[in-house]
Amino acid sequence: MHKYRPISLINTGGKLLEKLLIDRINHHLHTNKSLNSNQFGFTPQKSTVDAAMAAKQYALSHIQKKNYFIMISLDIQGAFDSANWDSILNNLRTLKCRRNLYELVRSYFSDRVAILHTNTNTEQKEK
Repeated sequence: MHKYRPISLINTGGKLLEKLLIDRINHHLHTNKSLNSNQFGFTPQKSTVDAAMAAKQYALSHIQKKNYFIMISLDIQGAFDSANWDSILNNLRTLKCRRNLYELVRSYFSDRVAILHTNTNTEQKEK
């Protein structure tokens, strides 16, 4: 069985714009303390090791108190790739993101096209 991984080709300007958008959104979220302290993914200075250690501490504290607890872990494959753009925009609005940043993200999401070329077929998906 062969597994194929798509390659996304975006020009340098697009990569730079994505980096700037991510940096500005992260700055807004951290400045306004809009992230939950238990957010580990996509958070500077935090890693999966930090998440595992926090889970371990939580478990140990309940074990010491002889409490019952249940832990569930989910790893949703491709979650970032299938993120709903309308939800992202609604969340930016809810988090009172600056209008110019919101409009830039909205513009970035509009008129997007993905094209898949294989040896025998070409498919195009527009958003």
